[in-house]
Amino acid sequence: MKALPLRGGRCPAWVLLATALSAACTSVPDGGGDAAPSCAYVVEYDSRRYMGWAETDLPVGESLGGATRPACDDTPDDGDDGEGPTLTTAFAVRGVDPNIAIAVAEDPGEYRLAVVDHVKELPPELRKLIEQS
Repeated sequence: MKALPLRGGRCPAWVLLATALSAACTSVPDGGGDAAPSCAYVVEYDSRRYMGWAETDLPVGESLGGATRPACDDTPDDGDDGEGPTLTTAFAVRGVDPNIAIAVAEDPGEYRLAVVDHVKELPPELRKLIEQS
C-alpha cells in the first residue's frame, strides 16, 4: 500500500507527516455516540519511539532486530486489559538513517513506515523516497 493518495496534485511530505502525527491518538465513536480514544501506532526500537506512518512500498533493507509496540488500553473502563505489548521486527529503509525512520514488519512482505517521534521535518532523502513510491 502506498502513502496516502492525493487528489488534485501532490502535497509536501511534511504535510502528510504532520497530519499523521496529529491523528496518532484520536477518538472514534464507540457505538454509544460517545468518542473513545484509539491507540497510536507507536514502535519502540533501540531506545527510541517511532510514530507509524502508513504501509509502505519504500525500499526495505536489512533487519535491524526486534522492536516493540507498547501495550495499549484505549478503553480503560470496559473491563478488559487491552492489548499487551507486541514484538515485531524493525528493518532499515534504504538510504535513510535508522535514527530517523525504520520499516516495521506487519505481515510477510508488508511493512509500515515509522518515523522517530521528535522529527519535525522529514529529511530530503526520506521525502524523495516517499514521493517516488
